Amino acid sequence: MISVVEDRPGRAPQPLRIHPACLFLATLMGAVMLRAPRAEAGAYIPAAGSGDVSAMVRYAFGDQAFSPTGFSSATYPSSKEEKTQLRVTGEEGLGSGFSLTYDFRYGFLYRSKTKHGHTTDNTNDGLQDEEVGLDYGLTQTDAFSDALGLSLIIPGSSAVKIPGLDSGHYALEPDYLIGFKPGFWDITGLWYVGPRVFTDGGIAQFRTELEIEAPVLPRLDLAGKVFYVRSAQLSGYNSLKDAGERYNLLRLGVEARYKMSDGLEPFAAYEDYIAGKGGHADQRFTLGIKISF
Repeated sequence: MISVVEDRPGRAPQPLRIHPACLFLATLMGAVMLRAPRAEAGAYIPAAGSGDVSAMVRYAFGDQAFSPTGFSSATYPSSKEEKTQLRVTGEEGLGSGFSLTYDFRYGFLYRSKTKHGHTTDNTNDGLQDEEVGLDYGLTQTDAFSDALGLSLIIPGSSAVKIPGLDSGHYALEPDYLIGFKPGFWDITGLWYVGPRVFTDGGIAQFRTELEIEAPVLPRLDLAGKVFYVRSAQLSGYNSLKDAGERYNLLRLGVEARYKMSDGLEPFAAYEDYIAGKGGHADQRFTLGIKISF
């Protein structure tokens, strides 16, 4: 659903309208919450029938953008954006070293732009890029584990609508993942690296993320995250879809996780887009809960 509002002096922006499809995601999240937790697998690839699922709400906002000409922490005034996202992610062991992964998203986007003293407000809501994949474990020990992954990204809406909710592209993302536990201070880490190749466009992205987690209280863990993405032009043809994925970005984050029980873990996170080339310089907050079974 899309609505466009031409703003008049003194008129407040129109609130976002909730699409009925939200009921589907709400039902899915409710079903997730009711799953009976079981013991969490110690290896990176969970045992058959075991795994975890997380349901969360993410809110991002910003009115600054990075320069499109070079990678920098410098920003300039841009359109105002507010993004609210309902997200469900998870992994479940299939046996024989394989696991199923998924990442389902539904978003609400508000954008306000002022030009020559006239403000235009645009809103959009709907399905975003949806992702399903398979991971295969290689080395699987408590101290070190690695895996190969392959994910399919399925566009849930069109990138040409204003404002666009996602890339509008199909994509394949092969990843190499490493989990490690060095053996001191109960520190654990996760690192992944791999390309995202858009099958119907001229853009590919190199994406990598490192996460380090450590306990600070008996039931409370803190995690630090570093995410980096760099885009590459694969062909001379530039479509409107490609424009939405042509950016470089460095993002830092911190996340607090509270272990209520062996299978129940609420979490809260803050992330800051600290440098980039193209795209918005957003800040993002996340609140959710993880269930292990």
